Amino acid sequence: MRTNERKIAWGITGAGAFLKECIDLISSFPADKIDVFLSKAGEEVVKIYKLWDRIKGYNLILDKSASSPSCGLFYSGAYSVLIVAPATSNTVAKMVYGIADSLITNIFAQSGKAGIPSIVLPTDVDEGLVSFSPSGKKIVLRRRRIDEENILKLKEMDNVTVVDSVRELKKLLEGLL
Repeated sequence: MRTNERKIAWGITGAGAFLKECIDLISSFPADKIDVFLSKAGEEVVKIYKLWDRIKGYNLILDKSASSPSCGLFYSGAYSVLIVAPATSNTVAKMVYGIADSLITNIFAQSGKAGIPSIVLPTDVDEGLVSFSPSGKKIVLRRRRIDEENILKLKEMDNVTVVDSVRELKKLLEGLL
């Protein structure tokens, strides 16, 4: 499925894991093909990791209001797919239990209601995932049982694809653009 005139909606949460790789992937596509939605924590983390300049040329939708008026775009036919990458364990838990209290969880809920497929890259996909702090310090992440259970539940949701790596996400994107 090619998007042609429809865009990709890309949600970024407050995760450091996979963040640079996701920004690299976003940056590899023209700005007119992707709208970037940032949760409040996503905006903070992108700035902390000094990656803001890499995405500032894209249409950035920030988490600035309680009602997330940008959700209406998901009913207008503007988007062919929603990508949430990276997705924190907090965001994944809210997705699984239908809690839509942030920009990212709102657009996830609305994309599902509008029949738009979602692709999610959780930060807790593997035990022992290696990530890096903003200063470059290596961090080995532990996955809690509840996070693993939530990822399994997310995989069972209709019209949701869970990917295990940025490489897998890139392959899916190549078929869309």
